[in-house]
Amino acid sequence: MRVAHNIASLNSLNKLNERNKAVDSSMEKLTSGLRINNASDDAAGLGISEKMRAQIRGLEQSQRNIQDGISLLQTAEGALGEIINPNLQRMRELSIQAANDTLTVHDREVIQREMDEVLHSINNIANNTEFNTTKVLRPPLVEKPPTITSGKADIVFIVDVSGSMGTTIDNVRDNIDDFVNKLDDNDLDYNLGLVGYSDVNDGEPLLKWDFTESGSNFKDNLVQLRSDMMGGGDYFESGLEGISDPTKGGLSFPFRDSSSKQFVLVTDAPVHDDADGDGGDGLSSYDIDSVANELFEKDIKLTVVGTTSGEAEDQLRRLSDSTGGSYFNIRGEFSEQLSTYADTVVEDAEVIEEDEVLPIHLQVGANTEDIFTINLFDARTENLGLSDVKVDPFEEAMKALQKVDSALELASGHRSKFGAYQNALEHTGKNVSNALIQLTDAESQIRDANMAKEIMNQLKHSIMSQASQAMLAQANSKPQAVLQLLK
Repeated sequence: MRVAHNIASLNSLNKLNERNKAVDSSMEKLTSGLRINNASDDAAGLGISEKMRAQIRGLEQSQRNIQDGISLLQTAEGALGEIINPNLQRMRELSIQAANDTLTVHDREVIQREMDEVLHSINNIANNTEFNTTKVLRPPLVEKPPTITSGKADIVFIVDVSGSMGTTIDNVRDNIDDFVNKLDDNDLDYNLGLVGYSDVNDGEPLLKWDFTESGSNFKDNLVQLRSDMMGGGDYFESGLEGISDPTKGGLSFPFRDSSSKQFVLVTDAPVHDDADGDGGDGLSSYDIDSVANELFEKDIKLTVVGTTSGEAEDQLRRLSDSTGGSYFNIRGEFSEQLSTYADTVVEDAEVIEEDEVLPIHLQVGANTEDIFTINLFDARTENLGLSDVKVDPFEEAMKALQKVDSALELASGHRSKFGAYQNALEHTGKNVSNALIQLTDAESQIRDANMAKEIMNQLKHSIMSQASQAMLAQANSKPQAVLQLLK
């Protein structure tokens, strides 16, 4: 028996301290609702949980970002819808009204005034529509030095197939390689078309060959044209009216958005101006002004390689000059003429890259790569192609109608794009919500306390603590047995 050290008491005290600490830990978990309150509770679990919490908070913020993006798009789409209807629709209505020769000059002046007011209304909407001070229909630009790049060109050789043209057609074929090489050297994206025509405007449709990107294929087409010409046949008989209208047997261009549409009329015959439609007098016959207007309205430049001088040249120049094209002497050096013309085609097809509209970037996820980009639209009249709309005279009214139709197509396309953006953001938002729920559930299982289990643990440790206190009292009473020996 020993009295200097009460080992039983020390053991009981140590166990009591452990039980009290366990009780305190259970009470802390019950109070906070968390299984991990300190790093010591679960070091690995804490690290995993904190990473998940960062993702959760990022997803919660991205949800708000998505809602802000949807609100911006709804603002832009609503304003653009207001530009389309009633403004652009009213402009189209006014253009149709003005394209009527029952109106007087004064009538068209009244229409023009309303047209100008509608244009002013469009600019007001575009300039003043904002979301959180961001102009959504007049977005900021990123300024950069202007650069010039090669564009696209559809080039059609329209060849007179009268009997005297054989040598000229051979000349075209022999010099076309240098022409094509010059286009290739300037990185021009082009298509070459070929059309044969002859005397009258009431014959069969134009004889056409498919567009080709190959100079050798084009030369083969010329050979076939030469062969067909030698064989004769009235299928060549056609005038040039409707040449750019596919519904009338004319041409359909491969590049619908071509920056350059070029016709090259090759003929050694004078032209009979068949404005009265009497069919001509055996010469090449078509309504010169009608053909010129048709090409001009469709932004097609007609270059003529024609007769030398006199009335024939004057008539052919009416075609080339009216469309902004050139005139070459058919008896000149064809190689040099084609080289000069190639330079013109390349220059006309050049695209000047202007300042770009700054896009809107949305952070729609918890990580750096989760970016959604919205390309805004400049809806001001200049960008819509409506900066100079006139309704007098009749021809201007028709041009105004074409411009308004193009503006409607452009604005409607971007309005649809805004709707597509909104749908995409809504789908992204649903995905973010689902990821947030699942990640929150996973983090909860790591971090949150199981309350039923902790209550059970707290009760167990509390009972054991009380038992330890009782045993400590018993252990403290053991040394008193030594006193019995001293009696």
